[in-house]
Amino acid sequence: MKTTKSKERANQVRSIQSTGRGSYFVTIPKQWVQEVGMKKGDRVEFIEQQSAGLLLTPLAQKRPDDANRRGEILIAPNATPDSVTRRIISLYVIGHSTIEVNSKSGSLSASIRDTIRDVARHKLVGTELVNESSKSATLQVLLSFPQLLVPDVLRRMRSIMNSMQHDAMQALARSDRELGEQVVKIDDEMDRFSLYVIRQLKWAVQHPASLERIGLISAVECLGYRIVTKSIERSADHAARVAKNSLVFEHILDQRLLRSLDTLSQSASKMMDTAVQALFARDYQLAESVLIGREKISALESGLVERLLKEKMPANEQSALRLICESLRRIGEYATDIAEVVLNLTVQKSMEVRI
Repeated sequence: MKTTKSKERANQVRSIQSTGRGSYFVTIPKQWVQEVGMKKGDRVEFIEQQSAGLLLTPLAQKRPDDANRRGEILIAPNATPDSVTRRIISLYVIGHSTIEVNSKSGSLSASIRDTIRDVARHKLVGTELVNESSKSATLQVLLSFPQLLVPDVLRRMRSIMNSMQHDAMQALARSDRELGEQVVKIDDEMDRFSLYVIRQLKWAVQHPASLERIGLISAVECLGYRIVTKSIERSADHAARVAKNSLVFEHILDQRLLRSLDTLSQSASKMMDTAVQALFARDYQLAESVLIGREKISALESGLVERLLKEKMPANEQSALRLICESLRRIGEYATDIAEVVLNLTVQKSMEVRI
C-alpha cells in the first residue's frame, strides 16, 4: 500500500545520539533534504518553539518576504469594480508581492482603472501602482515584513479607533456635521491596517520562522490575533456608524440624554482599552475584568433605549439614537471578544502549580 508524503513524514522517528564529547545529534530524513534542494555543507537554523518544540528551517529560506510572489488577475469585459477590488485584496492578503491585472478583451475600462488606483492608494498598506496602460496594470507591495510588527499595528489601530469614537461623540454632542463626516472617512485607514495584519498572519502560518519577525511568539497566537484584529476593525466600523447617525441631528440634544450616552460610550471605551492592555501585558486577571463588565454595558444600553421610547422626538431621530446605543454596546462586546482571546492565550500561565 502506497502512503502519502505527509504520512511517511509523520511516521519517521529518529533517536538522539551522542558524539561522546557531550554533543548530541539526530539524522535528517534524506527525502526532505532532496525536496527542499539542500546538499552537504548547507546550513539549517533551529528555532525554539513553545511546548518544548524545535523548528528546523533551511537558512537560505529565512527571508520568505524576499521572494517576489506574483499573482495575475484576468478581467472579463463584464467584470465590476467591486469584483476587481475583491480579487486584488485576496491576492494581497495571501501574500503576493506583485499583482498583475490584465484584460481578457485587450482593454481595461476607465472605471476598472480608477478602481485599481483607488485600491492601491486607499486600501492596501505599502502598495504602489508601478505600471499602468490601457491593457494592464501592475501593483507592487513595497513594504517588507519587519517594518510594521503586528503588535505595533494593533496599537495604532486601537489609537485610531479611540479617536474615532471620541470624535463621533463630540460630533453628536455639538451637532458638528463636518466632524462627523471626517470620522466616517477615517474608517478606510482602519481597513488598510486590518488587511495588512491579516496578510502578515497568513504568511506567518505558512512560514513559522517568520513569527518572531512580525512580533509574535508562536503559531498559536495567529488565530487569536486574527480575532483581535477583526474586533478592533469592527469596533471602528461602529464608531463610524455613531458618527454617521449623528448627521441626522440638526440641533443640540438634551444635555441629560447626552450625559447618558457619554456614560455608555466611556464604559465601552474603557472595556476596549482594558482588553487591549491585557493582550499586550498577557494579563489573565485583567482580561477577566473586561468580561465582568459585559452585563453592565448591556444594562446601560437597555436603560437608554427604555428612556428613548418615552421621549417625544421625530421617528428618524429616535431611530438614529437607538442605533448609536447599539453601536456603543457592540464596541463593548468586541472588547469582550478580545478579552476571551487573552484568556485562551494565558490560561496555562495563570494556573497554579501545586506539588
